[in-house]
Amino acid sequence: MVTDKPRRRRAPADVEAGVLAKSARRCALCFHLHGDLTEKLGQIAHLDRDRANSVDENLAYMCLDHHSVYDSATSQHKNYTIHEVKAARASLYNLVADGKHLTPAAALPYAQAEADKKVLRDLLETVPSNGSIRFLRNHDFAGSFEINQLQDVKNFHFERSGPDHEFLDHDLETARQAFRAACDAFLNAVSGYTYPTAVSGWQTVPPEWRHEDSERFEFAVNELHGAADSLYGRYDDLIRLARRKLGA
Repeated sequence: MVTDKPRRRRAPADVEAGVLAKSARRCALCFHLHGDLTEKLGQIAHLDRDRANSVDENLAYMCLDHHSVYDSATSQHKNYTIHEVKAARASLYNLVADGKHLTPAAALPYAQAEADKKVLRDLLETVPSNGSIRFLRNHDFAGSFEINQLQDVKNFHFERSGPDHEFLDHDLETARQAFRAACDAFLNAVSGYTYPTAVSGWQTVPPEWRHEDSERFEFAVNELHGAADSLYGRYDDLIRLARRKLGA
């Protein structure tokens, strides 16, 4: 039977090894179209569709499905172009060279992971571990405190409520919501159990309660400590989960 296709020639072993190493067996089109950085069963495609042309510049690793579509001559759709695949391959090679395909985020669609990293960076800038969180870990609410020490928590609770501050990953967003709920509970405890002192900008559980109603005083202090513990505990949970999921 006569065929129009040239006889396939296997790419030289060193060239084939180079393509596999530079792509880390990630499909250039899966990455380009879906941000998918998971390892694929696949083949090395000849981009000019000349099976005898096995120079490095003419080769790209593709999953079986994308290789089949790329090699097809169907007129039912606009096929992937050689320029499109080469651009995708270049981006993939750069990412693999930087080792970013090895992070836990590679299991997520790349665009989603990048969006969630942006949300995480904003959260860490809004609520850094050395600000309100450090204060809450160490402060004894039996004494007075400067209300500005809580500004990070207030900023997050009141200014980071919109969908543009939500994680796309379900587990991360669940943890973020738990942290928000803990912020809300703590701020309500501060509002309910502390009052301004004679010094502007300072709050305290009324010290006279200690002598006039010691049970009331101890209850208020314990509620504040419990709410603070829950807040920084949920913060720690969220940051640890984000680092595992996003490799950040």
